[in-house]
Amino acid sequence: MKLFHRLKNIPAGQKYRYTLIVLATLLLLAPFTLIPSLFGNPDLCGPLCMRRFYLYFPGMTWEDFLSQLSVAAIGAGFLAFILVTTFFFGRIWCSYLCPMGGVPELASRVTGERWKLEYRWLPQVPIRYGYFLTFVLLMPMLGVSACTLCNFITVPRIFQAFSGDWRGVAFLVTTVGMVNLGLVLLLGVFANKGRAYCSFLCPIGAIDALVNRLGSKFRFTRRIRVERNRCTGCNECARKCMCGAITMVDKIAVVDQLSCMSCHECADVCDWGAIDWLTVPPEIRHKRKKKDVEFHPLPEWIALHKPGKDSFLRSRVLLLLLLLALGLLVWSQTASAAPRQMDPDGCLVCHSLPGLEFVNDQGLSRDLTIDRDHYAASLHGNVPCSDCHAEIRYFPHKEDKGVDCAAECHLEEPSEGAAYTHKEVAEEMQASVHRQGRSKGFTGNNRLEESVKDANPSCRLCHSNTGYISEVQMPRFRELFQHSEEACGNCHKDDVWRQRYTGHILRRLLGGRWTKEEGNRMCAKCHGDRARMSKVEREAGREQPEPASPRFVLANASYDLTLHGRLIAAGRESGASCLDCHAPAGLQHKIQEDEKPGASTHKETLAKTCAAEACHSYAGNDANRGFLYTDMHDMDLTPVLLEMKPERLPALPEGFDADSNWARAMVVLVALTALMLVVWLLGNLFARPVKGKVYSALGGGVFRRRMLEMPDRRGKKSRVVLKGKKK
Repeated sequence: MKLFHRLKNIPAGQKYRYTLIVLATLLLLAPFTLIPSLFGNPDLCGPLCMRRFYLYFPGMTWEDFLSQLSVAAIGAGFLAFILVTTFFFGRIWCSYLCPMGGVPELASRVTGERWKLEYRWLPQVPIRYGYFLTFVLLMPMLGVSACTLCNFITVPRIFQAFSGDWRGVAFLVTTVGMVNLGLVLLLGVFANKGRAYCSFLCPIGAIDALVNRLGSKFRFTRRIRVERNRCTGCNECARKCMCGAITMVDKIAVVDQLSCMSCHECADVCDWGAIDWLTVPPEIRHKRKKKDVEFHPLPEWIALHKPGKDSFLRSRVLLLLLLLALGLLVWSQTASAAPRQMDPDGCLVCHSLPGLEFVNDQGLSRDLTIDRDHYAASLHGNVPCSDCHAEIRYFPHKEDKGVDCAAECHLEEPSEGAAYTHKEVAEEMQASVHRQGRSKGFTGNNRLEESVKDANPSCRLCHSNTGYISEVQMPRFRELFQHSEEACGNCHKDDVWRQRYTGHILRRLLGGRWTKEEGNRMCAKCHGDRARMSKVEREAGREQPEPASPRFVLANASYDLTLHGRLIAAGRESGASCLDCHAPAGLQHKIQEDEKPGASTHKETLAKTCAAEACHSYAGNDANRGFLYTDMHDMDLTPVLLEMKPERLPALPEGFDADSNWARAMVVLVALTALMLVVWLLGNLFARPVKGKVYSALGGGVFRRRMLEMPDRRGKKSRVVLKGKKK
């Protein structure tokens, strides 16, 4: 009943505002995410981020800033639109649309004001811009990600969790996620009016407030303005202001435009019309009316002449003849490629038959049927079967001894004219961290052993005989090669040409066969498998091999929650993939342990790696050492539930770092949140109802003295300073 009573007592203008907030929530957040989906993004992170592109790193150049801007170009455009709107109309985004602040505000409003934290009397401007400078300058140098204290991640993840999205649950059960959830509750739901986070910690709000203050100096902009001669000093506007922007000075309301959010509630509750959201009326000067003037119709300017019936028919005939001539020309120039012998050994005579199956010695059903069309368009479509299955010379045959990926093929390497081979790649792999993985001896019988029992990846585990252009790449390929039918297709129409050449040649348009997302998915085959990673024994820098630590086992889970991981998951090539950091410069098969000198992620080489591909050219600056050595696989970004073993559920999870700053912050915020929840529940259940105006029991007295110029129960008044004078 109290809930419905509070909703009913919301002023009509504020009900309209909350309706817009709910509508914006449906458009921006899960489960619908209609607006982010228009830009191919699942949430407001990555390219839609409005908080990160203006961070400053020592040694940063203008090109670096433009690079950061390009990563979040859509978010930068949104922020620019918000600032333009704010300049003319006030902070409409913050008060009427932003669900990150609006949802906690609405939750705080409908749960009452009495047992909430009253924060509005605090010095908002120093706290806000002190944190803003820390956010922009200090946190980047120290390597503290802008994503770690972000309402634009936390509130959307809450909605994702309730909609069943695993990303929401995964984030909220990390150490960082629980810290952010505690802040949302303490500075939102359990804060009076629910806007403490917006007032103190939101960098978008800090920039928006500066523009709001600038725009308030002009007469033509709409702002919350006070008519001092009408103000009666009732302090109702200051009491209702959700962000503490109104202070009573000598019984007259004063609006701080650095904190005002233009929510219009002060105007809704003012019975005397002393405060309103409006422009300053211009001076009225009476002018002589002009005499009536008769205007004749303006000339009609025509761009195209409408042809007559005869000329129209003639143009139709000419167009038809032209099309016929063009069709004859194209038909006469059609070229066909010579059919190739993709199967000179005749293997597909049997292996293309459907239903070619048998049960092997291990009791497993084996399917030996090969699809001709799929094989012809695949990576190995030009390679005779006997190049890989070299031991097979007669039919019928027994199973061969195994395929060696380093063997030579009959194909010639285009640039050198030599026999093609993967020998160099195999040698590169033998010198890598995956050196114990198989590169030869591949048979059908050992496929299961290879994929389940082997701790290290093999050639076959990462590389399958897929098409030249993967299914994921096809939309981008079609976009880059829009005129395939009109251009190449005019001459080359047969399937032979399409199967033999198009994949190999046209794939060059894509710049690579795999996207970064596909590369990450390949790495996750092993690194996302906890059981497989738990079997790994690490050797580098150790006298004896040691079992992998939880940080190593859960490296894939922690990476997924970083900015790079989210960008790649959203299909954005601007993020850094696993191979970008662990195998830069095309050395995909020479990944080394972090502890090994010369490795791309070794502490002595890391600056060069981070500066590659025009990513972080300032990484080598000494002032950025905190940023350079940021742990990209921090356990604080790992979902806690993944770390727990069933037998350890009552205790702390395995690998939990109780000494990290995030863990300490989590313990404090969880304790404070639990305490506030208990206070709120006990207060609503057992406290006596308060008649008349309700003030928070936790800070309400200070608010009355400092903001409303009202004496507290002891009769003390505040000392308000205005323009250097004590009042």
